[in-house]
Amino acid sequence: MSPIKAMTITTTPLLSIKRPFLMLMVASLTVSLSGCGMFFGENGPFRNREGDYLKADNIPPLVLPAGKKSETMGELYPIPPITATDFGFDPTADAYEVPRPMPLSANLEQENVKIQRVGGESWILLNAAPGEVWPRIRNFLNVNTLAVSKADISKGIIETSWLQFKTDLSTYDRYRLQIDQGVQPETTEIHITHMSVPVAEKPAADMGWPRRSVNPEREKWMLDELAATLASETAEGGTSLLAQTIGGSVKANLGVAGNEPLMTIKLDRQRTFATLTYAAKQDGFTTFESDTEAGLFYVQYIDPEDAKPGWFRRTFHIGLNPKPPTSKYSLAQISTNMLTGDAFEKAPRSDRDEEKVLPDAPGYLIVVTGTEGNFVVRVRDPYGKRLTPHEARELLTILRRNLI
Repeated sequence: MSPIKAMTITTTPLLSIKRPFLMLMVASLTVSLSGCGMFFGENGPFRNREGDYLKADNIPPLVLPAGKKSETMGELYPIPPITATDFGFDPTADAYEVPRPMPLSANLEQENVKIQRVGGESWILLNAAPGEVWPRIRNFLNVNTLAVSKADISKGIIETSWLQFKTDLSTYDRYRLQIDQGVQPETTEIHITHMSVPVAEKPAADMGWPRRSVNPEREKWMLDELAATLASETAEGGTSLLAQTIGGSVKANLGVAGNEPLMTIKLDRQRTFATLTYAAKQDGFTTFESDTEAGLFYVQYIDPEDAKPGWFRRTFHIGLNPKPPTSKYSLAQISTNMLTGDAFEKAPRSDRDEEKVLPDAPGYLIVVTGTEGNFVVRVRDPYGKRLTPHEARELLTILRRNLI
């Protein structure tokens, strides 16, 4: 028997065995390709139900018989309507979007105690509400036998009686502690003022306080002692209900004006621009140039998650140290071309592709307007035109989260 005939005889049964198996594989593949539509499609038993709540109907409210009181039949969890002054308001949204809750401080997971300094002013920043901090400060004064001559909880003010340092008996000294709401929600600022007079003057209890401490070294001593105590003790001393309203509202608020998201900052000019300068360099922000006199910051924003290298670049060590973003235009060029005055207030929606002057300008403008103690912060495109409400909200939220 020739080798060719032997090969023919042995392959015939093999083909007869493979053909049914091949047909079975094709049938299985056909079923698997249609499986998504069969099980997870619109009519499948495992269809996506995430949007079903949008089709839900309201149940008519319960109607009581005449003469029955209805005071206790109100909504237990009423949902307030979104108005034009709410930060999440967007009348031009194309798709339904659930507005996010107002963000809290970035580091509320841990109780950080810091001493912040801007210019010649220093204060303690604490990640805790004023209602929690007030009794802890009172306890600190009691433990250190610092008598209190005045405590105005409505204004957040504690004043000590006159005292003398053992190392210097030539003066009488006293302290004033101002407890305020912080820039971030659920944070507290403690400002301390020191006053000193010679022993010969016999100080009176009603003497006025200076704007700044008489002796910065003794102010620093009190700041350091109080900050160290607050940082080392546990926050289990309770909360003062009367101190819940200390300092009024937070010093940086997000809102809407003229259908545009914005941020208001209730601080003095020096601190406002100092804290914005810091925030404009955090969490994906890069500052190209800034002009605090004009109230302008020319910045770029790149989402830190998008900037992270993927597995390919990590594997081959490509682009692990990217260069910071740059702009071919200076702030002077940008500010000369941007809208101003009434045109700025009524600016149209941004359309960068249509710009003929300074085309393809990258980044954003942080524009600060307003007066001392009431500044308004907007984020615009490099031409001074409005962003979409969604984009403006995202950028302002990140800025506010990093204010100090």
